[in-house]
Amino acid sequence: MISVWAISIGFIFLNSIFVAAEFATVAARTTIIRKAALSGNSLASALLPILETPRRLDEYIATCQIAITFSSLVLGAYTETQFGPIWAAFLEEAFKLDHVLAESVAAAAILGVFTLLQILIGELLPKAVSLTHSEPIALFMYWPLRVASVVLRPFIWLFNGSGVALLKLLGVPASSHKHVHSLEEIALLLAQSKDGGLLEPEEHERLHQALELSEKTAKQIMIPRPNVGSISSDLSMEEAYRSVLTSPYTRLVVHGGADIDDVFGCVNVKQVIQAWFDKGESGSLTELIAPVPIIPENLTLSRLITLLKSKRSHVAFVMDEHGSMVGLVTVGDILGELIEDVSAADFKKPDIFEALEDGRIRLPGSYKLHRATKFLGANRDSEAETINGLIVEMLERVPERGDVVELETAFITVEEVEHHAATIVTVKRKGTAQNV
Repeated sequence: MISVWAISIGFIFLNSIFVAAEFATVAARTTIIRKAALSGNSLASALLPILETPRRLDEYIATCQIAITFSSLVLGAYTETQFGPIWAAFLEEAFKLDHVLAESVAAAAILGVFTLLQILIGELLPKAVSLTHSEPIALFMYWPLRVASVVLRPFIWLFNGSGVALLKLLGVPASSHKHVHSLEEIALLLAQSKDGGLLEPEEHERLHQALELSEKTAKQIMIPRPNVGSISSDLSMEEAYRSVLTSPYTRLVVHGGADIDDVFGCVNVKQVIQAWFDKGESGSLTELIAPVPIIPENLTLSRLITLLKSKRSHVAFVMDEHGSMVGLVTVGDILGELIEDVSAADFKKPDIFEALEDGRIRLPGSYKLHRATKFLGANRDSEAETINGLIVEMLERVPERGDVVELETAFITVEEVEHHAATIVTVKRKGTAQNV
């Protein structure tokens, strides 16, 4: 009887091995396996191509599934034939049951006992362990699964082929076990990593902002046209020299005549000054112009990065659907979406804030609204992209100096206005001291 129990437990243990192997293989992170392979781990080097090839991974998982099914069926048949007569005889003698009834009760009892053991020891326990230690178990089970896949190859071919044929018959596309994640799933993984203590809040915020680059557009982060430093291509070299001397920028947009929509490119202020000293009036401003790519305002930042890289440019002009220049965007602006308060100082003054003694915060009106949450409090549903845009949206008119806008958690006061836009504002939170 002891040997019968040992063999039965052995089948359950065999089932648990393949369950652990299946869950560990599916849950194993390719990045960790690849890192181990690069470090010289031979098992990782052998397992990595399987994880990265959907067809091979599908066959690998099928080996586990077929082995689990076989071990479960054999366990059921074995326990029924070995324990059935013994348990039925016991029930007949102990409870004076009819022979047929005793066999039925014994069969039900055997099914219940070994189903419970199979679920607890053969399913739940290995699943929990393999999900916690997926990579080590996946590596440890590589050779056992390779041997099993050779032994079970005819069955794998038969059942996988039959499954694919059935899916085609039902019009369902065959899927694979390839490890892929959507942006939403990646964001969820980042949140879980932060909650689990693997990511600092600042690291999580930067990574989350990086994911949003595929959703944000050039229009959302560009420097608006009124804030762009520019110079006309019609200026003489002396006029250009005198113009750049008074400019606070290190680079200027060059446009034709008085029409800033007719943009040619941009010039480096230092090069203009150097050209004036080297050549004087014989120098030419147009010779110093660096070409700049033109992009639509709805271009996503992820595609913009690729474009700037291919064009070997760190700046692009942004045009609207009517062909008018509405602003420009730089690599610095994109970087500013990942690292706060980094800006394109070549073309505009940096968006900085100043903490005043009375608890107020002084900000430029061009400060991005999604960054101003720490000053304004809770996010407000708005289509505006800057603090000035929010003020215009709430006032429903062009702002004037002294205007006060009341939010749920703060007051915004307009201090300076230029070109019909609030350029400097102060923010005071309601009821609490401002902490920055």
